[in-house]
This record gives sequence, C-alpha cells and structure tokens, in this order.
Amino acid sequence: MAEQYTRREVLQTAARGATLVGLGGVGAFLALKAGREGVWQLDVERCVNSRHGAVGVPVCDKCATTCVLALSAVRAVNDHAKCGRCYICPAYFDIKSAVGPDGLPSHKLCPRDAIVRTVIGDFDPRDPANNYYEYVIDETKCNGCGKCVMGCKEPAGLGSIRLAVRYDLCVDCNRCAIASACPDDAYARRPLDA
Repeated sequence: MAEQYTRREVLQTAARGATLVGLGGVGAFLALKAGREGVWQLDVERCVNSRHGAVGVPVCDKCATTCVLALSAVRAVNDHAKCGRCYICPAYFDIKSAVGPDGLPSHKLCPRDAIVRTVIGDFDPRDPANNYYEYVIDETKCNGCGKCVMGCKEPAGLGSIRLAVRYDLCVDCNRCAIASACPDDAYARRPLDA
C-alpha cells in the first residue's frame, strides 16, 4: 500500500531540497571565485623576517599589528623536518638574556609564550645538553610577530620556522591590510596550490 503524503509535506520536502541545492550552488560559486582569485600568501623569500641573508635587521611586526582580526591570521609554523631540536633554541630562548641557574637563558623570545618546548625521548638529568626537544607553536597564542622566525634564521638557527597565512582564520579581505602595510611586498594573491 503506497503511503499518502499531504500537500504540505510535499511542499516542505521540495522547499528543503531547493534550499540545499541553493546552498550548494552558492558554495560552489564561492569556491570557484576563490580559486580564480587565489588566496593571500606570504612569500618567505621576500619577507624580511624569513629571508636568508637579512640578519641584524629589526623584526618587522606588520603581520601582527595590521591585520583586521584581533589576533592576526598569520602564524608561525615550525617545519619539524628542518628543526635541529636544539637544547638552546634561538627561536625559543632570548639567547641575549642572562644565563639562569639551570644554565639556560633566563628569558623566552616569544612575547606571547606561544612556543611549547617538550623533551623528546628519555631525559638525561646528568647531561641536560644531551637532550633533544620538540618546539611546537601554539597557534591560539601566536600573533605572527615574527620574533621566533628571525631568531631561527642562520647563523644561530636552521630556518625551520616561517610565517604563514592560516586560511581557515583569514577573512580574505579584498584589500589585505597586511599586504598594504608590508614594506617588502611579500603578500600577494596566488592560487592555493602555488
């Protein structure tokens, strides 16, 4: 026996289906538009904080201070494959600060304490310098100030930390405030796969 539907149920089902199709169409349109225009990306070869050879220059804080978001969409990212897992990481510690009783610099470099340092493997209390550490960026605290990136550059560091735009956080402004303020023109719209 076939089920009987009221006119109201048929119309409600049709309205729900039309709404889903409409939302899917809007989503597809926005995805195509974003793909054509690209997304804001940071060219690390142009950024003074990341660029090789730019040593002894002041840290540029435009990524942290000019974004329209309260906490910038730019974050520091550690490429763990390049990281040396150092006992005294120049991106974690302010290596110019006084040495504490534990033999480590007394201050951290990050003003927001956004880098978490944890021991890898077994800890050797007899020779702490023989231990290796993992340095993970806490993106909920990082504001993209670039101090750790500058500290990680050669000759003190290995260049494993860089700045990157977090697309899930970026509001994709037509005129990016960071791009407008960047002294190195390091921001540009590029296809996501570029």
